[in-house]
Amino acid sequence: MSKVNDLKQENKIKTRECLYDGQIWTKNDLAYKTSLSLATTTNILQEMLKNHEIEYVSDSKSTGGRKSKEYQLYKDYKHLLKIVLKKNKKSYEFIFEIIDLYDQIVYQKNYSSLKGTVEEFLKMLKKVLKKDQEIAVICLSLPGVCNQGMIDLCDFEDFQNKNILEILKKEIKQKIIIENDVNCASIGFYHQYSHYQNSALIYQPAVDYVGCGMIIQGKLYNGFSHFAGELRCLPFYDHLQQERLLKDAPQELLEKQIATLCCVLNPEAIGICSDVLKDIQISLPTIPLKHQPQIIKINQLYTLIKEGLFQIGKNQMIGETNNE
Repeated sequence: MSKVNDLKQENKIKTRECLYDGQIWTKNDLAYKTSLSLATTTNILQEMLKNHEIEYVSDSKSTGGRKSKEYQLYKDYKHLLKIVLKKNKKSYEFIFEIIDLYDQIVYQKNYSSLKGTVEEFLKMLKKVLKKDQEIAVICLSLPGVCNQGMIDLCDFEDFQNKNILEILKKEIKQKIIIENDVNCASIGFYHQYSHYQNSALIYQPAVDYVGCGMIIQGKLYNGFSHFAGELRCLPFYDHLQQERLLKDAPQELLEKQIATLCCVLNPEAIGICSDVLKDIQISLPTIPLKHQPQIIKINQLYTLIKEGLFQIGKNQMIGETNNE
């Protein structure tokens, strides 16, 4: 891509970052916010109108001169597909939601399976995609470690040691983004508590092992192999000891994991969701009070996961170079 095209795309991204907040904008407001010239802003708006990415709303109130035109993101310009893979005690669940660009549900469908195989998932995904031709991005949340499409540890056993991204790309034309479920939730948590630039979210399930997502300076931190946050592998307790503590002393286990996170990340806030503890009262005696984070109890983990998926999909749309 030439430098001219690079600059054009950069300017369009700046404008999209404003318009994709769902608010109403005038050309002057956009030019001021993005520091772009009025001429550049006009050209971008005209192109976005032509492509039906935005829509004209109305003329703003006059302040004595010519009325400014008001624009807004067109919610049905493209749709996003959010997918959540959820393991229950006796079944595997595939949750599909097609949403518009304002995160409003267009279509939803839940499938239950006794095996939770990749083959089943692909079959269900194809059925859902036939319901809507406007889906541009697919955002998939799964309970496992994913690095460039390759699945490592995962609660859906049939997904392990398979490159799910490559499998899907052979069958699906849409852009596909795969992320760990707790990482998705941590993104959702950050957008709910965005005044904390450094935060984390810990999920303590009733079975299996703890999950953790980390936000540093407003961005998800994955580590070099997407293994960051795998607190289950800390050397304090082996897996058998963790299973025993989860059953007999879940508070002790959770507090040690939180204390470790405080020492390593030093977050301003930690969101905690536990399927075991009803009343969460965290004590961190080894951490000086001035270094202790704000503890925020989370009741609806999957609400945060879906919020995180929306933010991931929206950011993909904002930065896309070929979605016109």
